[in-house]
Amino acid sequence: MKLKNKTNFALRIPYTDIKSQVMGNQLQLLHRRRKIRVNGFVIDACHMTLAKWIFQTYPETTDNVKVQNQDLRNTYMNLLCNTIGILYHTPLGYLTEAELSKVSKDSYDLTQAGFKLEWLQSKLDKVSLEKKTSEERIVELKLEVKKLVMTVTDLNSERKREKKKLKKQPTWIHAG
Repeated sequence: MKLKNKTNFALRIPYTDIKSQVMGNQLQLLHRRRKIRVNGFVIDACHMTLAKWIFQTYPETTDNVKVQNQDLRNTYMNLLCNTIGILYHTPLGYLTEAELSKVSKDSYDLTQAGFKLEWLQSKLDKVSLEKKTSEERIVELKLEVKKLVMTVTDLNSERKREKKKLKKQPTWIHAG
């Protein structure tokens, strides 16, 4: 093992089926499948940092998980990591209503399986509200821009009429 600093680490892994124990029993790297065991869940290796954050920040998240089937438990944990990734890392402009709806459904399914996700539901509500508010504001601004364009068009027309008046010969010259 090659340590970079206190929080990050890199592993040199031989291609074998042997499981490597890292950081006690909390984390096992399962080499061939690129999976990691974190707190009794086998998750995709790309979710390791996120899973550790969940267990450090919200340790109660998995306290009441009812599912006994290990494969299903792992699937739920990967689903949770994917859901968090969408909510926390996707810019609002790229989130679709379909994605928010799926996140909501997935959150409900996870809650039904026993995950405590009040914190995630709060984030979902906040993201949904921000997206809705931003989209409504964009519509308002588009209308304002349209009004301003109409005003500018009207002002340009008036300016052109005034310029034409200046180019006309004065009527008092012909009054004779």
